[in-house]
Order: sequence, then structure tokens, then C-alpha cells
Amino acid sequence: MKTGTIKILVCIILIWFVSATYSYYIFSKNTPTRFSYLSENDEGIFSRLWSKITPGKVKLKAKAAIAVDAATGKVVFAKNQNHQLPIASLTKLTTALVFLETNPDLSNVITITESDKNGSGKSKLCSGEAITLNDCLHVSLMCSDNVATRALARSTGLSEDEFVFLMNKLAADLGMKKTCFVEPTGLMAGNVSTAIDYVKLIKRAFENEIIAGISTKKSYQFKPRNRNIIHTLYNTNRLLYSDWNIKGGKTGYISQSGYCLALDVADDSGREITALL
Repeated sequence: MKTGTIKILVCIILIWFVSATYSYYIFSKNTPTRFSYLSENDEGIFSRLWSKITPGKVKLKAKAAIAVDAATGKVVFAKNQNHQLPIASLTKLTTALVFLETNPDLSNVITITESDKNGSGKSKLCSGEAITLNDCLHVSLMCSDNVATRALARSTGLSEDEFVFLMNKLAADLGMKKTCFVEPTGLMAGNVSTAIDYVKLIKRAFENEIIAGISTKKSYQFKPRNRNIIHTLYNTNRLLYSDWNIKGGKTGYISQSGYCLALDVADDSGREITALL
């Protein structure tokens, strides 16, 4: 990737951070229920927000960052790439991979429980609500929803400890020596990695067509099996509302980590995988 491309990439990442606080507020609210379906590419409010932002001088404020060429693995940009930091909801990419590696039938229905909701923060999903695993995966990845993520892990029939063991095994198999998971959502600061470690997981995640496909949808709607409502989801990744060719993305935030971003973006020179922690 050329120097100009690096500067542009940093620009779009800067824009992502500019809108992050506003979007965190918006997505923490329950989107009003609708009874008519949207296109999965419905842009919502962030198409308008994006059009009003013009990046000025670029200064990357992330604690750590890395961009690698997807084809060669060559590091083209790095900052504190070996610093071990909390990864917040970027954890959910690992959770999704481990979940999908159990070969689930995504048409199966799971019922949300109180244990899924306890300590999980705000969620669209109610205790007792029955949804398909496919819809649950969309809620987890698009909305970074902790209730949905816990339900996905539970649906495998594994205990949380067993599921987390598989998450750490996947990290070890990918050579991620400074990565550790303690739970599947990213809520705990004990889920840690480095930029150079986690970019390996990001690449693996977005090679999965299901994860890549869900992570690049601007919006999605579904109807629970036992409630007469329609849930409307909007993706937390504002870069989807730009003109960039985003092949995969995931956002994250907890107070201990600040805003985190995983990104797979294509341009004329190829594809770059980026991690910001």
C-alpha cells in the first residue's frame, strides 16, 4: 500500500472516531419497532452524518494500530503493535468464528434467557424472546450486542469455560502469543491482545463469508418467532456509510479500551487489514 493510501486510511479511521461517541449514544437506544421491512443497505442517519464530515490534519490517537497487506502479510503501518491492550467487542469476531466452527444450523431457534441478559448492558432482545441463530448472529455482530453473543455461545451446548477454551485455542493456533480471552463478549478488560496479534484473527474472520457478509450490512430486520414485532438493526460501523469498499468491519468499546476497530478495506492496490486498539 502506498503512502497516499496509508494517509487516506488514517483519514477514514479518524472520521470513524469523530462519529463514535454520537453513534454509541444512538445505538445504545432501542431502535423503534417497525412493521415494514427495509433494504439491508438502508443507510439511516449515518449516511447524513458522514456527508457532513471533512477530515483535516490527521493525527492517529489510537493506543495501538496496524495495517497489513492482506495478500502478503506485509506490515505497511504500525504503532505500538506489540502492546497488549483490552480489545472490547472485537472479541466478538473470535466468538463468531468459534460458534460457526461448531457447524450450527442457523435456522435453529434459541430462546433468550435471564442469564444471557444479566450484566450484559442494553439490548434489543428480551428474556423469553425466540429468534433464529442467524438473527442472533446478526444482532451480535451488527449491534455488538452482548445478550445475543452470550446466547450464541450457549447455543453450542458448551459451558462458558469450554467455549472460552476454544477461543484461546483458536488464538494459539493462529500464533497469537499475547492474546487471552476470559469471556465471549468483550465486556471484561481481561480480553487482551496486541495489534499485530489480532490482525491475524481479523483476517481469518473476514475470510468467513458469513461473518464478512453480516459485518458489511448497513441494516437488517427480523421478526422474533414469538413476538409480533420487527427488530431493526443498524450497523455500528460508520465507515459502511462512506464510499469505501469495506469487506469486513467490527467496532468495540469499553471504558478500559476506548474505541477499537477491525477493518478489511479494498482499494486499487489490493486489500488491507487494519486493527486499532
